[in-house]
Amino acid sequence: MKLSHSPRRLLSTLTLALLTLISLSAQAEDPVYKVEILVFANQDPAALQEQVWRSLDVPQLAGAAELGNGGNGAYQRLPDNNLVLTAEKNRLSRQQGFRTLFHSAWYQPVSNENNSRPVHLRGGQLMPNGAYELDGYITIDRNRLLHLRPDLYYTSTQSDGTLLTATINTPRSLEANEIHYLDHPLFGVLVLIQR
Repeated sequence: MKLSHSPRRLLSTLTLALLTLISLSAQAEDPVYKVEILVFANQDPAALQEQVWRSLDVPQLAGAAELGNGGNGAYQRLPDNNLVLTAEKNRLSRQQGFRTLFHSAWYQPVSNENNSRPVHLRGGQLMPNGAYELDGYITIDRNRLLHLRPDLYYTSTQSDGTLLTATINTPRSLEANEIHYLDHPLFGVLVLIQR
């Protein structure tokens, strides 16, 4: 049987293929970041009355990561002694009208926008319909900068028993290792992403 390639050309082709596989493998391993999120409600009666509430349904995103309580692996809630925003949480709790809905940190790989995975967040009290006051998703992706894509819903029971919802869903570019604040008159989010 006659080979169409010389041994040198075959070796060159195999080397190129191997380098391509190594390059693809390196790209497939996304960097891991520590993400810490603190969400709090503003229960000031003036803010509650002045804002426009809506009847919104929280979407359910297939493939979203659910946070576990298993320690240091990806998407596992870290112990409280790993939380950096504790002083901010304590400061808010001392101010009248503010209440923490969610505070946790976890590690997660962060890839580009097409491959990013949303993380499902729930917190606060259970509502009469069985849902949590806070429900929604945080998606983080990166190219040159980190990008945070929140889709968070804060639900309140009105005096007549109806459930009305406010949302934070404006994307934002972030720098790692800096505290960022997402503002809404009815609830706020502090975000810290560390490498």
